[in-house]
Amino acid sequence: MFKRILIPTDGSPESAKAIKAGIAFARRNGSRVIGYHSVDPMRRSMHTGEGYIPSGKLMAEIERRLRAAAKKYVTAIGRAARKADVKFEALVETADTPYRAIVDAAARRKCDLIFMGTHGYTGFTRFALGSVAEKVVRLSKVPVLVYR
Repeated sequence: MFKRILIPTDGSPESAKAIKAGIAFARRNGSRVIGYHSVDPMRRSMHTGEGYIPSGKLMAEIERRLRAAAKKYVTAIGRAARKADVKFEALVETADTPYRAIVDAAARRKCDLIFMGTHGYTGFTRFALGSVAEKVVRLSKVPVLVYR
């Protein structure tokens, strides 16, 4: 039924649970998995503390570390997919808004399902932090399976 499944990750334990379930789902359906992570772009105009502007070297190091973490997260999905004998593609991008990037990546890669985890925040925490999963559900033109 589903040929291409996008599994986004933020590296959290909740994502890890969704990855495990998503890979199992893909195996049962004979689907290909696209492992995805979006890296927040480092702004050259970023200010921290009381007006401190990080140097170009520091910004470059932060970007390098964020990309390394992203690669690690997506590589973990790839290992799980290979172990389960599921075809796999990795995708790491820079994006301003993770929820929009997830929806756009699914469209570009012609995915017919997004399988993702949620932190499960409720109440004020959810209001204050927002919910990437909720925004993906609202924006996506393909089905979204939110695993908790």
